[in-house]
Amino acid sequence: MFTQQFLRTQLASRIRAARAGHDTEALDAQPLTAERMAELAAEATSATTTVTVVLRRFEPRIYAESVLGYALSLPDPLREAWLRAYTRTVFLTGNPANLATRFDFHHTSRDGSMAWTAPDDSGERSPLRRLLRLFPTAGLPALPARLEVSATASPERDPHAPVRRARLYAVTTRVSLADYLVHVHHVLAEAVITKLIDEHTRLTIHHVPQLDPSDGPFDMLRVVPDADADADASGDGPEAAGPGRLRACAGLSLGGEVRALT
Repeated sequence: MFTQQFLRTQLASRIRAARAGHDTEALDAQPLTAERMAELAAEATSATTTVTVVLRRFEPRIYAESVLGYALSLPDPLREAWLRAYTRTVFLTGNPANLATRFDFHHTSRDGSMAWTAPDDSGERSPLRRLLRLFPTAGLPALPARLEVSATASPERDPHAPVRRARLYAVTTRVSLADYLVHVHHVLAEAVITKLIDEHTRLTIHHVPQLDPSDGPFDMLRVVPDADADADASGDGPEAAGPGRLRACAGLSLGGEVRALT
């Protein structure tokens, strides 16, 4: 299992990447206590650069494929601004087809069930946010143990380049559907922005009860405050049960090359 100290280090790494050199000295100088983590969580929540996603239905393979396609389609300035806002994303319930004439979506899934806006500073004032309801916090539906997501089509893709392999491990225990959307979205989007994943990547998603360090090494971990720390004292460092406890909800592991694209 991961120790709490290791998870705090991973959380600090993500914050450092988001700050991109701004005020990282102050971050390094302060221990990540429960109080400090609460401050950092408030900082992330107050970020204004936001992406809005409208979902008519949820299908895990199309969702992951679309997150990658969306992140890969963003120009670098928008990627960087969004990363500094901790890739803040709001998920709403709606039918993108009914909204396309009124709203300018940056990316739409291949089946039309999901659509993304470009990152902007509207935050909670977004017209879509005022019009639609938040995606419901329902229980996580049954998910396949393993999903293959093909490399995303892109005009930048070299058909002769080797395909890279990546594995995403997503936790399903004590995770709602809304939580799952957020965790997977953060890891995949930030992996694209930080160049861990590109258009030549083939992704395998593993749905697991909890992350096992033996499945790594992990190149990226999604670490969050454990909202129900007393519910599961068996993983992620039982030495720190209670307030301030962290939990790893998703992890990305990169592998070698698979084969050339054809």
